[in-house]
Amino acid sequence: MSLLDLETGRLRAAPWQDLTAAELADLFAPEVVQWLPAGFQAQGSDESRRDFLAAVSQQAEVAALCNTAGKGVGLIILSFPEEGGSIRNLGYLFAEIAWGQGLASELISGLQAHFRGSGVTLSGGVMQENAASAWVLQKAGFTPEPAGAETVYSWFSGG
Repeated sequence: MSLLDLETGRLRAAPWQDLTAAELADLFAPEVVQWLPAGFQAQGSDESRRDFLAAVSQQAEVAALCNTAGKGVGLIILSFPEEGGSIRNLGYLFAEIAWGQGLASELISGLQAHFRGSGVTLSGGVMQENAASAWVLQKAGFTPEPAGAETVYSWFSGG
């Protein structure tokens, strides 16, 4: 099951390398990455963003999220914390122009459909200040577990 097969009503996964410099700049804007790990916040040029995503791609599946017009409006990252394990660490972000449209909820629902019955557990950490992401995961049935400055949300796909 490749992440590039993911498609919902308004989103489709695509190779992150296809994102334009402007789309990547929107995805790494300070407002977008403020609750993400520090590596996301230190990317000030197209070259550094691409190098960063190439490095992340060595440890995780990374895909762009494109809207129905084909514009890159998001990124999704799924990693395996342990080789051969069934847990997939989930990270996602959307450009500010895509906020408030329900795309994060649509993405999570699409991921749940994509993995349903596979035995995979999706797990994502959310900084406590990031109430919007926390709400999206709670609404989708993810179980919260406090973990210091963040809460880890998990969902088991069954199988």
